Amino acid sequence: MSNEALTPSSTSPAKPAPRKDRTWIIVISIILGIVLACAILPLGGVALLLAFGGGDAAAVPGSKWREEVISGRGTDRIVIITVSGTIGAGADDGLFSAGLSHEQLLSQIRTAAEDSRVKAVVLRVDSPGGSVVASNELYVELKKLREKGKRLVISMGPIAASGGYYISMAGERIYANPDTLTGSLGVIVSLLNYDEAFERLGLREYVYKSGDFKDIGSPLRPPRPEEEAIWKALVDEAYQGFVDVIVEGRGMERSEVIRLADGRIYTGRQAKALGLIDELGNLEDAIEGAKELAGLTDALIVRYRSSNTLRELLQANLERNLQPADPLGLRSIVPPHAPRLEYRFVP
Repeated sequence: MSNEALTPSSTSPAKPAPRKDRTWIIVISIILGIVLACAILPLGGVALLLAFGGGDAAAVPGSKWREEVISGRGTDRIVIITVSGTIGAGADDGLFSAGLSHEQLLSQIRTAAEDSRVKAVVLRVDSPGGSVVASNELYVELKKLREKGKRLVISMGPIAASGGYYISMAGERIYANPDTLTGSLGVIVSLLNYDEAFERLGLREYVYKSGDFKDIGSPLRPPRPEEEAIWKALVDEAYQGFVDVIVEGRGMERSEVIRLADGRIYTGRQAKALGLIDELGNLEDAIEGAKELAGLTDALIVRYRSSNTLRELLQANLERNLQPADPLGLRSIVPPHAPRLEYRFVP
């Protein structure tokens, strides 16, 4: 065996020098964590507030709604249900939107109808109207609520026109601010035509159809006289249904309703003089009116709000954010390709 001293390198491997890049990895990870937290926490905070906020909210038995107490006391309830925006619109509806979707409104009305503690409902209407079908569905559901023995009072907000007035006909008493815009009693269907624009752009559409009227309402050609007659018949039929609802709701002569239902708008003050509403007043006046009709000296005034889980709230917001981009705002200008009959105030 050699007596030569062994060098350290020959006995064991050298210790690796500290890796400086690990520090940078940690720093970058922290920065990314902060960025993600800033992006996610506001959304999570809003969701948590909506899902769990408010200590005075109690679940309504047998429903997905929770009660938010506004004022009052006792076991008897008066529920405020708010119809806001275009009736039946729904494209931007969701759990994070300011207004309730059509399905949510129907659900709230049914919940109030089935709750024995609810003695009256105040329907707060702030809407220019909307779909003929959606307006009728709300009206029918409100009539069913009254058949359950609930008193129904209407409080008109800044605007309660056309379909907003239509659904108000289910109420026993209607309040409006003197400056509320109401009326616009009638039906409208709008058809956008851009055949000249297509021609200038050199675009053409070839249509092969099974019947003469299969492409009725096409935006790529002017309507034919017989097509105009079809649209007019549809509008007239829906209009007569509107008139029927007003005759029943207001107890007016049909000829008088037809005289007033020429599409014009009225202020609350004018509507009162014409017999289209009952009282001038605001939401608080309507609540007091509901107490009077229900024979209550005091009651718990509540609203319904969603009791959805955090996961459902986040999922709903994600679905809304996945909508196709519209940088030029064309969707707000061009109506849906399929026309629809509307009880809606259209300036």
